[in-house]
Amino acid sequence: MALTVGNVRERPFSRVYRTSPVFAALRDPDRLGGKRCAFELKQVCGGCRVRAYAATGDYPAEEPYCSYVPGRATARGE
Repeated sequence: MALTVGNVRERPFSRVYRTSPVFAALRDPDRLGGKRCAFELKQVCGGCRVRAYAATGDYPAEEPYCSYVPGRATARGE
């Protein structure tokens, strides 16, 4: 996924990771779009951000190959 998030020659990677809006969005499951926004297990599964970006140009968008059906997940993960 070719996104500019910062320059590690100018700042340490740890600072780029902590301050980049792209990395912040990738760490926040509440920013995921599509059917995933209501996903009962979104804290565990974030889908593939690269496939979402390739299909839509928007990395938080719905992952196009996700087989999740809203409402089917249970507490036991069935």
